[in-house]
Amino acid sequence: MGLEDDKNLFAEERRKRIVDTVSKESRVLVSDLSERFGVSQATLRNDLRNLEAANLLKRTHGGAVSLEVVAREKPADAAITVNRTAKELIGAEAAKFVSDGDVIFCDSGSTTLEMVRALPALEDITILTNDYKIALSAENRLKSPRIVLLGGTVRNGFHYALDSSTIDGASMLSATIAFVAATAFSFDRGFSVHTMDLANFKRVLIDRSEKRVLLLDSSKMGCYTTATFAQLDDFDAMVCDRGMSREDEQTIRETVPSLRLELVGQDKL
Repeated sequence: MGLEDDKNLFAEERRKRIVDTVSKESRVLVSDLSERFGVSQATLRNDLRNLEAANLLKRTHGGAVSLEVVAREKPADAAITVNRTAKELIGAEAAKFVSDGDVIFCDSGSTTLEMVRALPALEDITILTNDYKIALSAENRLKSPRIVLLGGTVRNGFHYALDSSTIDGASMLSATIAFVAATAFSFDRGFSVHTMDLANFKRVLIDRSEKRVLLLDSSKMGCYTTATFAQLDDFDAMVCDRGMSREDEQTIRETVPSLRLELVGQDKL
């Protein structure tokens, strides 16, 4: 059946198709469903309330997710291919926050790697990181960077070192700005990652920096995983792509008015 067949359905038929869509795509947006089914967003929100009450999905700000939506961890070389264009745009925008003389905490991850790749050829910059691919990129990209590579146990397939010594090392340093990534974000659970060590490391970067910038591509919105490390108000700025729903954007701006939210790329059609 085509999209035109989704118009003029009875309520029960429409709700069944909503459940089928959530099951296939993991998450849906009220704005998309309203256009697809030709009914108001208020009607769709009522549908989602009924489906949540029936334990068939979980409502989120601006849409709904499958009850089984838990962010899956991907090795570094696989993660960098997911939403690649969005990550490049996010990285380029985040790089604008950096000035000569900055000391940067750079979290591990595919989006923070794109930020380092987008840095201008600054004369005086220090990068503190546990990600050896980021360290190599900085060495090749920048004129004369000072790079502090935090040691620890290398996690195979993820290009970074992390154990208690990594966290201890980071806790003895200070930075003017930290660029932090997350595996998932939900309004209920905050920013989360897969392990407590990762959460503790990111928490140190936040606590030891004057300014904190969160980098997140929109595919991670409305998801969660094991260990929460921060909430929206822990950051001074957040850079995301325009795949974020307008409802989520509005909620973020209203929840933390002081947060500088930068959205890059084209608006979601």
